[in-house]
Amino acid sequence: MSIEIAAAFSLDDLAVFDETRLRELIANVSGAVPPALAGRAFATDQPDRKALLADLAERIERALAPDARAAFALSRQQTVTAGERASAQSTMLDLLFWELTYWKTPDEYERLIAGEQVHMGALDFARVDGAVALDAGAGAGRVTLPLARRAHTVYAMDPAPPLLRLLECKLTSTGLRNVHLLRGAFRRVPLPDDSVDAVVSCSAFGPQEARGGQCGLDEFLRVTRPGGRIVIMWPEDPAWFVGHGFQYTTLPGHLSYTFPTLEDAWEIATRFYGAAAIQRLEATHRPELPFHALGVREPRDLCWLTVRK
Repeated sequence: MSIEIAAAFSLDDLAVFDETRLRELIANVSGAVPPALAGRAFATDQPDRKALLADLAERIERALAPDARAAFALSRQQTVTAGERASAQSTMLDLLFWELTYWKTPDEYERLIAGEQVHMGALDFARVDGAVALDAGAGAGRVTLPLARRAHTVYAMDPAPPLLRLLECKLTSTGLRNVHLLRGAFRRVPLPDDSVDAVVSCSAFGPQEARGGQCGLDEFLRVTRPGGRIVIMWPEDPAWFVGHGFQYTTLPGHLSYTFPTLEDAWEIATRFYGAAAIQRLEATHRPELPFHALGVREPRDLCWLTVRK
């Protein structure tokens, strides 16, 4: 039996976020939704949508930081054309696509990453054996579980409670008891100074402020003990990390994206990857995709830094 793929997200789906996450996602920082753009997206005069969106818009407005709240409210009150409104809505939903996936369809996200092989040799660079480690942006735990089998203690931090609940279920089923779940963001890591020996982040932390940026890196440095390591697996922009003192390494071997079945491959490729991936599946009829067919590097590179204080 096929699994139904979720429809595209709409503005109504923003109701899934709590006030804390709305404040983080709609802000005047790089990588977040600009408040003025969000205001244009909610500036509607359609009678059948006005009341519904007004309730959500007012909730968003209350949640935002003062400067963002003012920009959102002002933009929402301005007259926009239907085209401007549609463009703002499309841009906003594009920016929030992954966050909405984490919060609204976490099971679908779990299906997506189930086939992603990432090179666990990165944990050797993090020197995690017997250590206290932070998995920053842990999600549903694709790195947390192998990390927990080597480290003494693991703090698994993520801003999305639905993903942490999935991780909690996995920990229960595997019997791993050395993992502590933390709800938190890169910019405010809920741990004391010098509390971990290693920070590991896989395909989560990045240069944009909404994905951590300089503030997040400062937090990683704060919580890591002198001599400890920060390891960024599958970095989005290696040059940014090298410019901040990291070393860049590509691990040996070959990785591919392997699905449980061809049916899973079709559904995930249709939902997340589009034409090139679908054409590859049509040509091979195998539930496997090379990462280059998805337009991304193989997840076997990393940036690492030894912390000096």
